[in-house]
Amino acid sequence: MENHSFGSNTLQERPALSSLLIIIGVLLVGMAIGNIVAAVIMIVASNIGLKDLANINQSLIQSPNGWLGMMLGQGIASIVIFICSGLFYWYVIEKKKFSDFNFKAIPAPVVFLFLFAVQLSFLPLGGWLQSVNENMKLPASLKGLEESLKAMEESLAEVTKFLTTFDSIWQLVLAFLVIAVTAGIGEELIFRGLIQRKLQLGLKNHHAAIWISAIIFSAFHMQFYGFLPRLMLGALFGYFYYWSGNLWVPIVAHIFNNGFAVVMLYLVNIKKVSPEIEKMDNVPLAAVAGSLALGIGFTYLLKKRLSGEPEA
Repeated sequence: MENHSFGSNTLQERPALSSLLIIIGVLLVGMAIGNIVAAVIMIVASNIGLKDLANINQSLIQSPNGWLGMMLGQGIASIVIFICSGLFYWYVIEKKKFSDFNFKAIPAPVVFLFLFAVQLSFLPLGGWLQSVNENMKLPASLKGLEESLKAMEESLAEVTKFLTTFDSIWQLVLAFLVIAVTAGIGEELIFRGLIQRKLQLGLKNHHAAIWISAIIFSAFHMQFYGFLPRLMLGALFGYFYYWSGNLWVPIVAHIFNNGFAVVMLYLVNIKKVSPEIEKMDNVPLAAVAGSLALGIGFTYLLKKRLSGEPEA
């Protein structure tokens, strides 16, 4: 299916190159503001001092209220950097409405069941890609870079483990809102709603736009050893947006992906699910092949179903 409504929907928009440069500029300003606001929130919520800013992650991890402070800080930063920056660009610079992100009406509820089936089917494949990524070795000449990447990965892993170690309902709700809902809305708004859209406007090739924006999406997370599975995820969200013509589709998909992980971690933490479910480092090739086949099958059904959805 080709999304023929894309061209007419973007006729009154700013040119692709200048738009991308402005979006980057707005994001950088948003990052500066978001990180400052987040730091203030974390200091107040965690009851740590200004002297702790130099090593704020360790200070939060050691603070009794550190989990709440870090989670609130992450949420506020995500809102300012992604949601506020994206909407500022769209409403103020492009002078558009949120509905202008969409080329088609929101699909029927049954479409979202196919959407979830696609994502669940690809989980073993994603786990295999993760293991491939983690076992990558850079050339000896890049040993210094490899050590830096691993150190960064270990630091991020420590923060992630801290944020995902919770066992109460209120923590589950807050984690779901921050990690799933806020991130899902904000990141799809930026990477699919703006960047992918502008790349497609400039390149006139939706495959190139989808994969380039997926590369940017994965690189933005600054996790080299998780780059491949996140690249696949970004591309999948990109095709969801292109096929559906509605930004709410990849938003819901992103929320489901992150939310599913948050809920499973909670169930592991309260010992309702075995910790083995988290381990995807030894996925059998038969399971990978089955995951690929099943995922492609559900993707075909999803695309076919979306081809019959009405125009916006």
